[in-house]
Amino acid sequence: MTDQELLAFNAKGFIPGPNETESQFLFRIAAIQKSFSEKPSLPRAHWEWSKHSLQELFGFEPESLVAFYSNADLRPWQGAACWINEEGVPELQLREGFRKGHYFHLYSREETLTHESIHAARSAFYEPENEEFFAYASSEKKWRRTLGPIIRNPWEVWVLLTTLCVGIFWEVGIIASLLWISGGLFRLTKQHIRRARACAALLKDLQEKSLVRAVLFRLTDEEIRQLSKGQKLQSDDTLRWRIIRSYFSKIATTST
Repeated sequence: MTDQELLAFNAKGFIPGPNETESQFLFRIAAIQKSFSEKPSLPRAHWEWSKHSLQELFGFEPESLVAFYSNADLRPWQGAACWINEEGVPELQLREGFRKGHYFHLYSREETLTHESIHAARSAFYEPENEEFFAYASSEKKWRRTLGPIIRNPWEVWVLLTTLCVGIFWEVGIIASLLWISGGLFRLTKQHIRRARACAALLKDLQEKSLVRAVLFRLTDEEIRQLSKGQKLQSDDTLRWRIIRSYFSKIATTST
């Protein structure tokens, strides 16, 4: 695969995961495109704002993403979900309420599509420390961008709900809930600081915030930790790193 072909895929939201080989990458893309051709999806007009937002945030516009309205299998607190099957094919599910544009006037369809599209673009990654930080970066509300990533795994919500229910009958449950929330806030604050340091480190070389966001989006949790500690990133010959190096090449070309 040539660099031109690889970057064309990257621009459409097909981003190779860590250690994903060329054959695995092409197989996944073919599976995604096949699924998109066989299944109905949302009208193109519903995507316009989201595509613009994703281009501004992380340098890609999603292509061939299946998205549909349904309440089936969503947890009570979920407005949407990104499902990824064994072949790595993502499908976006939005609650029926989003057909009108908003869900209980709390979340817009556009913002929710953008959020789930971010998960879809990183479907070949398993990097839970930063996944929700990227997804909530699309939020129009600053408090959501700040507090949204406090939940890293779905089971954490169940723990909180359980302790709150116990607290109705036994005050120890309330104490446990407060401790659980405090622990989450501590982890959230620590991660915000780590990401800020990583961004500052990249900004020294890339000079543009848009390029910093694009590179950060394609890094692993371990690489972000390394950056936050002032360590140099170790590139390799994987597809992912060929894309990452292209962003640094843009600066080198501009400088000359």
